[in-house]
Amino acid sequence: MKTKIKFVNHASVEIKCGDTSFLCDPWYEGDAFNGGWNLLLENKPSEIENLLQKINYIWISHEHPDHFSIKFFKTYKNLILKNNIHILFQKTKDKRVINYLNSNGFITKEVPFNTKIQIAPLIDITLFKDGFYDSALLIRYGEEKVLNLNDCEINTIQKASDIYRYTGDVDVFLTQFSYAAWKGGIDNLKWRQNAAKDKISTIRMQSEIFKPKYVIPFASYVYFSNELNFYLNDSANTPRKVYDALNGSHTKIVVLKPLESLDESHTNYEENVVFWDKIYSNVNSLKKITYKKIELEEIQENYITYKNRIKRNNNIYLMLFVNKLRIFNAFNPVRILIEDLNVTVLLDIFADDLKVTTSKPDLKMPSASLQCLLKNSFGFDTLTVNGCFEETRKNGFTDSAKTLAIENLNNLGIRFSPQLFFNLSAIKTFVSRLSAVKRKMAYN
Repeated sequence: MKTKIKFVNHASVEIKCGDTSFLCDPWYEGDAFNGGWNLLLENKPSEIENLLQKINYIWISHEHPDHFSIKFFKTYKNLILKNNIHILFQKTKDKRVINYLNSNGFITKEVPFNTKIQIAPLIDITLFKDGFYDSALLIRYGEEKVLNLNDCEINTIQKASDIYRYTGDVDVFLTQFSYAAWKGGIDNLKWRQNAAKDKISTIRMQSEIFKPKYVIPFASYVYFSNELNFYLNDSANTPRKVYDALNGSHTKIVVLKPLESLDESHTNYEENVVFWDKIYSNVNSLKKITYKKIELEEIQENYITYKNRIKRNNNIYLMLFVNKLRIFNAFNPVRILIEDLNVTVLLDIFADDLKVTTSKPDLKMPSASLQCLLKNSFGFDTLTVNGCFEETRKNGFTDSAKTLAIENLNNLGIRFSPQLFFNLSAIKTFVSRLSAVKRKMAYN
């Protein structure tokens, strides 16, 4: 192949097409998702500095911090600007990422979906949207094609076929190989086990649709690193599980070490699998993050920030109308047990403050998780990924999500207003995801 692919870390690869190089989703150090994830291995700054000397474009697949790392852009800003590296990001309504990058002086380009963009002679790219946030990248270099699916949940034949109509057969595709979010709480082992098996089945299906010569499993080289979510590591897929399950099929499974490139003369990746076996066998000895306690007074202040943000970005009167008519049971108060404060509060987005209550909670979480939820518009999304909470009653999570997920829509540039009812795709996606969660929950 003329196209050269180097694995850097987690979801980050360099894709080199002649004199043009793309760096995907750089995250190389520090934690993510409010102290919920860490990399299994971190790169040395000198390695990244050397890498950036030959990069022309950085592509960010979506806003999640293991793909859009603020720390990376702060640390390497001067080098990125010095080397005239352009940042590529999907065209969104909210423009949060693009606006952040532009305000910090980076050279950016918004890329529309399903549109071939010519980058250089013989090189073009196409982005594909999936779900609320995710995007996939097709890079075509002459007759060669690389498809980077990263976190996209292309888990049905229909979804894969929809993208295949644009891509046709590809030479290489890269895809996430393990689950990456809360899976029903500590007692829901079956969901975690099934989620891991489903990922392998999905990779098998994807390879049958796209017919690549090589599959590079990636975007899962992390561990759940908080003392509250560490249990989620118990069923996570490893490169060994993927390699043993899929190697020997019509496509070749390529497991790479950090800073190693795909080499067509390399016929056996067993030694790389063994390398990762050793890393994963040491997970239980890796550092665990412990949250600091946040006092209730500070949480109350963050609630005011949260409430004002909701009012600013949505039609609060329409939300109240929908709540009173009990449409979809949306925007009901959420009872949250703050475990480290031993107090339950009532989060009512129509109230002036958080009320202490003796009612049975819907969810329980530490004060730091609640603070993150209230302080940041991405707080609920972060919570569902890092899993640093527990459901305390049947349907507690899905019921709470009908209130707390409002900012997931806002982060897409979608306000809760009359116009939302004409955006059936967003409503359908949200309802289907909640329904899937309810089906997979385990109750005694």
